[in-house]
Amino acid sequence: MKQKFLITISILAILALSACGGSEAATPEISAEDIAATTVAQAWLVVTQTAAAMPTPTSIPPTFTPQPTATAAPTLGILPTQPSAAPAGVVATATPECNQIPAPEPLGNQVTVEFYNESQGSVNLAYGMMAPNDKGECYTYSFALGVDATSSNKVLAGCYWGYAWITASEASVARSGDKIMCLTDSAVVYKVVITKERVDFK
Repeated sequence: MKQKFLITISILAILALSACGGSEAATPEISAEDIAATTVAQAWLVVTQTAAAMPTPTSIPPTFTPQPTATAAPTLGILPTQPSAAPAGVVATATPECNQIPAPEPLGNQVTVEFYNESQGSVNLAYGMMAPNDKGECYTYSFALGVDATSSNKVLAGCYWGYAWITASEASVARSGDKIMCLTDSAVVYKVVITKERVDFK
């Protein structure tokens, strides 16, 4: 009797276990290709979201630099002492250009000039040579001076014109006009003052 009861319970247990095992669906397996494709898709999503969140670069507007008018420098017609031919050793052209940017290490002799801003405003000064030196160099220098500022600079020895744009409560322009400022002695410190109307020796 006990033996039949144990056999019956064993059969029922086997049937119950087989019934439970048969009702569950098999878990699908993920292939290596599927995992790789999912990883690539997630990486591209992160890259796209990062790029979308970055600020748009904005360009910095250029600083306005006024240009001199035709009266910036005296013409050769009002310079009776201006030589008609270039000095010996100068590589001259038909129309020598003196609006070149100064070289970092010029060949010719240099002098010291101090600029004094007495215009009651900020100054952008163009200071240009009238003619090439004996090395064929002919430059136009550019200096910026704050209100009541003084600036000491080295320039090539030679004769110069000056033209200044003044930013103040009332903007103005200062010129050397027909005044030629010759700076030739390297032992002298030349002093040039900028007022509301003039660029001249101090």
